[in-house]
Amino acid sequence: MLDDMLDVQSTLTQRPAWQEIPATKRLLFDEPAPIEGIGADAAYARFRSHILPYGNGNWHPRFFGWVQGQGTPLAMLSEMLAAGMNPHLAGFNHAPPMVERQVVSWLAALMGIPEAGGLLVTGGTSANTHALGVARYAAVRARGGTVRENGLQHWPGQPTAKPLVFYGSVETHAWARKAAEWLGLGDRAFRRVPVNAAYQIDLVALSRLIETDRQNGLDPFCVMGTAGTVNTGATDDLRAIATLCRDKSLWFHVDGAFGALAALAPSLRSQVAGLEEADSIAFDLHKWGAMPFECACVLVRDAAVNHETFSATASYLAETSRGVSAGGVYFADRGLDLTRGFKALKVWMQLQADGVAKLGRIIEQNVRQAQQFADAVACHRALELLAPVPLNIVCFRYRTDSLDDAALNALNEELLLRLQERGIAVPSSTRIGGRFALRLAHVNHRTTDADLAMVLSAVVAIGDALVEG
Repeated sequence: MLDDMLDVQSTLTQRPAWQEIPATKRLLFDEPAPIEGIGADAAYARFRSHILPYGNGNWHPRFFGWVQGQGTPLAMLSEMLAAGMNPHLAGFNHAPPMVERQVVSWLAALMGIPEAGGLLVTGGTSANTHALGVARYAAVRARGGTVRENGLQHWPGQPTAKPLVFYGSVETHAWARKAAEWLGLGDRAFRRVPVNAAYQIDLVALSRLIETDRQNGLDPFCVMGTAGTVNTGATDDLRAIATLCRDKSLWFHVDGAFGALAALAPSLRSQVAGLEEADSIAFDLHKWGAMPFECACVLVRDAAVNHETFSATASYLAETSRGVSAGGVYFADRGLDLTRGFKALKVWMQLQADGVAKLGRIIEQNVRQAQQFADAVACHRALELLAPVPLNIVCFRYRTDSLDDAALNALNEELLLRLQERGIAVPSSTRIGGRFALRLAHVNHRTTDADLAMVLSAVVAIGDALVEG
């Protein structure tokens, strides 16, 4: 197994970026549960023939879809070590939670809030929802209530509270709606603010909406800034949002799912200035941090309020003065999960081996390559940029004067599918102002300049062929 995985990773450039699962091989996944096993060798043979060749391609040098990282061989092996140890990361008195504490401490310092506490979770949705839950707890407590005891219900004898609302731009990732629903706030509580020409939150509109909501009997409690929006890679003016939140006594959260890690690159840190003023930050290490899935981090400046939001007592988890239970369930008391795996080891190993500076250089390389690609698009007779490229996301399309926007949308969708189905590359797509865009989101540490030149050439060739009919 180990030899095969390393062999495949060392020959990725010789393989298609993606390939369809043949219908004959899909039949395996309709089989009922085996009553009698076929043995380890036969089971592994099925993995090699039916699963290994048919991933979504995100480990390939020409994968640029969504914002999915590639993983590294060392981190892969670290996952094996973590699974071999199989420790329980609720807390307790053993080395693995010390690793996670150290990793969280490193990340907090790198984000500019060394006093913050936090933990590793599955992904950006979980990390952001966790932070919003802490903000909700703090807001209700500040108003004399207790969300843990009463929730957001209007119980008999309890004062009627104003509806809590929070703010983010219309470019905010879909996690915010899920979080609003899951936390009992409802989608109506997520107040979507227009953006400016750079796809950043409109600060004048934000301030005006907050005041209007207060006048109309709503209770604002949090503003979310985004570092690296999912559509275009835009970053809100985080410093200005921090100032507004201080002035209006609001919690300031940053969704930094991928963009927050730009803070590790000296030439890019200014783009995310203001991170260090946030009350909470969420970001994914399995995106721009090159970690295998799953690995995200949530940081909360006030570690005590994070603990108060989630801590629970149970006799079977009681802390002892010595032994395995000394130290208690530290991480379980700071998040939703009691059962937690050893996500931190792969981060710890990779940073120990390569250092933060190398990761910062890779991030800078990705941005340089993306912006060079954008420059090539802007100069090409048959290509068109559809949004600014402040970081590492390029939204563009093939175009010709002979087709209107509706026809160009259909052409570019077909172009994208052919690019993927031929195994050339895997960008994803979005809509920018109603126009179908090929979306190249570059967090790939394996990509060379030649890979990007191949993608550009293929897009033009496929587009030309489609126009010629």
